[in-house]
Amino acid sequence: MTVSHITDSTTLAAAGDLLTSEFGTELVILNLQDGVYYGLEDVGARIWSLLREPVTLGAIRDALVSEYDVEPARCEQDLRALVRTLVSKGLVRTGESR
Repeated sequence: MTVSHITDSTTLAAAGDLLTSEFGTELVILNLQDGVYYGLEDVGARIWSLLREPVTLGAIRDALVSEYDVEPARCEQDLRALVRTLVSKGLVRTGESR
């Protein structure tokens, strides 16, 4: 599955070959495959907490809309952009990219 074909029902989960550490509201992720560090703050860190277990894109969007003051369409647009980046960096796997 390519990142452009991620739908509301696509199952997503954090990749298994990562180390993570929390520093206040920031989350630091080390990709053990390429040795690169990545950082997520605030809402990004919340999204990551949801990705610790397999979850659909739609379920993440619904959780964020219920927890934050954000329009569903804007939330989905920003969420899809972040998920595309996380998948392209090998930090998140889709249901078909185990």
